[in-house]
Amino acid sequence: MNKYFTWKKYHRWFGLVLSVFMLVFCVSGIILNHRQLFADCAVSRSLLPPAYHIRNFNNGIIKGSTPSPLGILTYGYAGVWLTDSKMQNWEDFNRGLPEQIDERNIRHLVCTKNGRIWCAALRDVYYFEADKAKRNDVHGKNTLGGRWIKFPLPNHHERMADITLTPDSMNVIALTRSAIYEITTHKKSDSFTKIQSAHSENSFYTKRSIIAQPDGFIPTESLFKTVWALHSGAFFGLTGRLVVDAIAVVLIILSLTGIVLFILPYRIRRQKRLLGNGLQDKKLKENEQKSAEIKERMKVLGKRMVWNAKWHNKIGYTTIILTLWLAITGMCLRPPLMIPLALNKTEQKIKDGNVWHDKLRAIRWNAAENNWLVSTSEGFLYVDKSFSQKPRLLDKNQTPKVSPMGVNVFESDGKGGWLIGSFSGLFRWYPEQELILDYSTGKPHHDKSMIPISSTLTSGFSKDFFGGRAVVFDYSKGADIPVSTPELLSRTPLSLWNVALELHVGRCYSPLLGPLSDLFVFISGLLISLVLISGYIILHRRKKKKSKNKE
Repeated sequence: MNKYFTWKKYHRWFGLVLSVFMLVFCVSGIILNHRQLFADCAVSRSLLPPAYHIRNFNNGIIKGSTPSPLGILTYGYAGVWLTDSKMQNWEDFNRGLPEQIDERNIRHLVCTKNGRIWCAALRDVYYFEADKAKRNDVHGKNTLGGRWIKFPLPNHHERMADITLTPDSMNVIALTRSAIYEITTHKKSDSFTKIQSAHSENSFYTKRSIIAQPDGFIPTESLFKTVWALHSGAFFGLTGRLVVDAIAVVLIILSLTGIVLFILPYRIRRQKRLLGNGLQDKKLKENEQKSAEIKERMKVLGKRMVWNAKWHNKIGYTTIILTLWLAITGMCLRPPLMIPLALNKTEQKIKDGNVWHDKLRAIRWNAAENNWLVSTSEGFLYVDKSFSQKPRLLDKNQTPKVSPMGVNVFESDGKGGWLIGSFSGLFRWYPEQELILDYSTGKPHHDKSMIPISSTLTSGFSKDFFGGRAVVFDYSKGADIPVSTPELLSRTPLSLWNVALELHVGRCYSPLLGPLSDLFVFISGLLISLVLISGYIILHRRKKKKSKNKE
C-alpha cells in the first residue's frame, strides 16, 4: 500500500512539473519532423533570450566572405550581404533567394574568374545575374541591380553541402550530401547535360559524379544515427514520422488531461466549502437557487473529472510501449548517452552503390597535391581531379578534429597547408608533415577527448577585411575583433525550425542551468519515463485489484 501511494505521489507531482516540458518537447518535435512545412515561419530574436540576439556577428550570421566585382560579399546562416573592407556599409543581397529564413542558410559562396557569383543554400544552388541598368533599392540608394537564379541540379533531392571553384576558377563544383556536380559554361564531354534555367537566357552544362569506395573502407553508420532515426520516425520513412507525430499528440493529451486532473479536485473542494458555508448561513440557506447552482457546478466538475480520468488512464495504459520508446530514444540523443552511441558503429547498407550517401560535407581543390580534398562524416578524402578513381581516406589520427555538425572553415594556403575550423576548434593542418597546430596558440594539438564540442565554437573566418587581417567568428562570441553589427543583420529573425531545435535539445535553458543544460534532455527523459511507468503501475495494480474482487 505504501509503495502504491509512493508511485501515486511521484506520478502526481513530477507529472505536473514535467507536463510543461512534455508539451514543449512534443510541439517542438512535431515542428522538427516537418522542416519544409514550417519553413515560412520565423521568430523575432527580440522574443528570445539574449544569447540568441545578433551581437558582434555571432550566432553564425557571418560564416565567410568572398571578394567580387560588386564589393565584398558575406554569407551565413541567414543569407548574403554586400559590404566594404571596413564592414561599415551594408546592403541586402538576397533578392531571388528563398524568402524563408531557414532556406536561406548559405553553405558557401564563390566568384569565378569571369565574375559570376555562385552560392549553395540549404537545398539548392544559385547564381547571381546582374541587371544591365542601375536600380534604386528600398532605401533610395543607387546600386547595381540583379537577382539570384536557381540552378536546377538534375536528380537532386537532398540538402546541399558546399560549392567551390574548379582548379581554373572558371567553373564551379557543387557538393550535395551524397554526390558531386560539376557545372560548366561549355560542354566538356558527352557525359555533361545541358541545363537551361527558366528565369535566365544563360545555359550551362553539368555532370553528376559519385565518389568511389576507397580500398579497405567499410561504410558504417553510428548507433546515434540509428537511434535518431527511430526517435524521429525517419527509420520508417514518412509513415514512421507520422506515427511519431501521433505519439507526440498522445503525450500532449496525457499532459493536458493530467494538468486538468490536478486542478479539478481543488475546484471541487472549493465548491464544497462554499456549499458548507452556505448551509451554516441562514440567508444563504433560504436561497435555494444559489445552493442549487453550487451543486450543479460540482456535478459538472465531477463529470469532467471522470471523463478526463477515463481517457487519461485509457490512452496512457494502451500506448505505454510507444510513449516509452519516444522518451527513451530521446534521452539517448544527448549527453551522456550520446557519446557512446556516436562512437559505436554498425555496417551500413549501401544505397544505389554509393558508399558516401549522406556523408559528404565540404570540398576544396588541393593545388599542392593536384587533387580534391573532401571532408566527410567519416574523415577527409583525397579524390582525383575527375572523380573517376578510387579515393584515399586519410587516417583520422593525422587529421584535425571536426565536430558532427561539419566543417565551417575550410581554407587552403596554396602550399599544402590548411585552415580547418568547426565547433571542435580551429586548426592549422599540414597533411604531408602530419602536423596539426592549434590556431590560437600555434602549438601542436593532441586532443584525445571524446567530447566532440570544444570551448571554441568556430563558425566562420575571413581575410577580406581591414587590409587582410584574419577575422575568426565564434558562434557564441562573434568576431574576435570588436565590430558593430548593422541593424540590417541584427534584426534578422530565427526560423521556427531552429527555435524548435533549441527548445527540443535544451540549449535554450543554458542561461539558467549553465553546464547542466547539456544533461537537461537526459534527466527530463529519465523522469518522464518514470512518470509513464508509475502511471502504468498504478493503473495495472488497480485493474488487478478489481479482478481479484470480482473473483
